[in-house]
Amino acid sequence: MNDDFGTTASQGRKARTGHFGAGQGGNSMTRQEQKAVKELSAMISKNLKVVAGEHGFKVVSDCAYKVLGDFLYEVFLSAPPVRRGTAIRAVVSTKPCVIDNVFWDVYEMGEVARKKPFSFHITAAHSPSAHIIKEMELPVPTVDAATLVMNEAFCRFNKSIQDHHSQCSTVSDFKAEILHDTAPTARLNVVLCEIAEGNFRQAMLLAEKELENEPYGLFNTVTDGGIKSIYDYVKEFCQEKQ
Repeated sequence: MNDDFGTTASQGRKARTGHFGAGQGGNSMTRQEQKAVKELSAMISKNLKVVAGEHGFKVVSDCAYKVLGDFLYEVFLSAPPVRRGTAIRAVVSTKPCVIDNVFWDVYEMGEVARKKPFSFHITAAHSPSAHIIKEMELPVPTVDAATLVMNEAFCRFNKSIQDHHSQCSTVSDFKAEILHDTAPTARLNVVLCEIAEGNFRQAMLLAEKELENEPYGLFNTVTDGGIKSIYDYVKEFCQEKQ
């Protein structure tokens, strides 16, 4: 069993969703601007649970989330340093929960993962990335206006989520949506979708292609036999299933 995993991964998860992506250039801020960013960030954290709850979301580890069918929708709000405390960046992303379960089984984490609460889909250090469906920046005239801006963000995202789920509610739909995304995280998700659909041979072919092109990309484990990629795990898992 692979026990090389953590139960929290807020920074890694935020990086995957672009949560830190707008922070470039923060080092040139004045002290006043740094203070403004810090105050806005604190206001977001302070009000997130209440505001998110008013729109039907739960919150864990600074992530607001809701589940529609088998789909997990995650919302991250942040105060990007590059905006000097004058804007909130909002990102919503999604994935079918079943690909988490597939990943944990493939990565030999399934036995432990099944004993965890649902929040493990969000807090697990080792899990597939969610796919961004919408991101935006909303101006914040003053720190005191942050709550109103957060409400606006959740209103917009609720509509985006409903629109998305009306067109993408199955693993097959999700696979089609990300099929042409060349990001390594998306390519892994396609493989996991294939496994979830029982297409083990196709998953193996995709895994072999990944091992040829980028053998040590995403999740790797150091074993007695050397470094083992997630795609090595995929091959072994699929061979046993065929």
